[in-house]
Amino acid sequence: MSIDRYGDQSPETALRDLMGLLALPALWPGRDGAAIVALMTEAIERIVPLDICYVDVPLLPGAVPFVQMRVRGAQVSEDEMGRWRDAIAAWHGLPIGSSINLCDTPLGQARMIRLSMGFSSGQGSIWFGAIAPTFPTVNQIAFLRAATSQAATGILAARAAHEREEANRSKDEFLAMLGHELRNPLAPISTALGLIRRENGNAADKYHQILERQVAHLSRLVEDLLDVSRITRGKIELKREGLRVGSVITRAVEAASPLVEQRHQRLSVAIADDGAQIYGDLTRLTQAFSNLLNNAAKYTHIGGEIRVDARAAPDHVTVSISDDGAGISAELMPKLFKIFEQGRTTIDRSKGGLGIGLALVRNLIELHGGTVSASSDGPGKGATFTVILPLASGDEIASAFPQKTRVPEILPARSGARVLLVDDNLDGLVSMEAFLTDVGFDVATAFEPLQALDLAAQFRPEVAILDIGLPGMDGYELAVALREQPQHSGLRLFALSGYGQVDDLKRSLAAGFERHFVKPVTLMDLVDALREDPKPSCSG
Repeated sequence: MSIDRYGDQSPETALRDLMGLLALPALWPGRDGAAIVALMTEAIERIVPLDICYVDVPLLPGAVPFVQMRVRGAQVSEDEMGRWRDAIAAWHGLPIGSSINLCDTPLGQARMIRLSMGFSSGQGSIWFGAIAPTFPTVNQIAFLRAATSQAATGILAARAAHEREEANRSKDEFLAMLGHELRNPLAPISTALGLIRRENGNAADKYHQILERQVAHLSRLVEDLLDVSRITRGKIELKREGLRVGSVITRAVEAASPLVEQRHQRLSVAIADDGAQIYGDLTRLTQAFSNLLNNAAKYTHIGGEIRVDARAAPDHVTVSISDDGAGISAELMPKLFKIFEQGRTTIDRSKGGLGIGLALVRNLIELHGGTVSASSDGPGKGATFTVILPLASGDEIASAFPQKTRVPEILPARSGARVLLVDDNLDGLVSMEAFLTDVGFDVATAFEPLQALDLAAQFRPEVAILDIGLPGMDGYELAVALREQPQHSGLRLFALSGYGQVDDLKRSLAAGFERHFVKPVTLMDLVDALREDPKPSCSG
């Protein structure tokens, strides 16, 4: 039988125990609902002498309720629950509240109370009971209510955390699929541009260069889209080199020109950089300034004016982008650079878009050691965005060597490895076959897995480059099927996919792929991999 120590509990002891219960939420972060319930019941059993503690609460919407039964401080096993079933069924008919109910149990007649784990019985209940005739005292009821309330709050927090994780998982899956769909058309475009450059003796006119730059730019944007959290944390890898700010502005204007021309706006550019250089990533800075220019065009009326002014100072360069458009209100100004700001209160969201444009601009500029700010005299009076970037030091300029476009060495006809290329994107298949054949590899192609298996038996490839998203049988399954054929036991496998998350790389490794290339693949990286000795592990 329980011994009631709390009928004459001193105020000091009661206050100490209550403060201990109130400190429990410090243990909730990072724990799921089941762990929270377990911590709460163990804590309350140390304060209130309980014979019975029974919990029945739905931890997650739509999930099977979590049930826990403890008798005199010990967990009741599944086998032992059978002798308690009649008592538990009766408890479910008890009213919620601190009223005392006499119930028959395997321990004898117990004094039971039922408290809600939420705002209604539908959110679960917890039953406390003891054999002691004085249970529960006023203090004990206060402790039980406090513990139940704390646990209920913790369960709600755990549920919200779970829902956020599920939302993030859904977002990641959506972005991965979107990235795959965007990369698939980029791959043949990139390969075709490489072929055209080769056919022209590595020469390219200005239109070809524009296409190459914009494909590279779009490829980088896809990478950003696939990991928005990396953007918010500023975890973007920069490929720095010495740059004239005029070169950055020229490319940004080129990227923003379609929208400016569509809206018949006047764009004027004044650059006075005196040959000064900044130390930065050309693609990322182009991305930042083109976002600002597109933003100006979006919020400037048709036929309006946009001005770009760049001037160098002894230790920095200042670029201002001004327009005579919609302007910015005082209440809107503090929210301009917040990512995913909701509603109609932000400049990014009010005209559509992802809501990451200006937040990304600030992130990219700050990664370069610079600052970005906005000013406006109010609605209808235009706006000015000002970017300040530090000039490059002599050491930074000396350490930066811009990469030149590499042209693969041409091997004698069909003297390279035999390569089986499998892809259900016919444009990608044809362009990649043309490129690999042009640099000397002996290439056979298939656009579906069964065809690839039949072809491999005749062609006997040394390397197989497999698209992962194949119909019927995916690239992983095709890799296993190829390796199961005795004549292909030493076959080298390269994965070629629009999916490039860490889990995708791990899965390629587990399937036996030597390399995992993400579309659009850098052609020289692929050629180098085909010509080098086999590697035992998969890498990106």
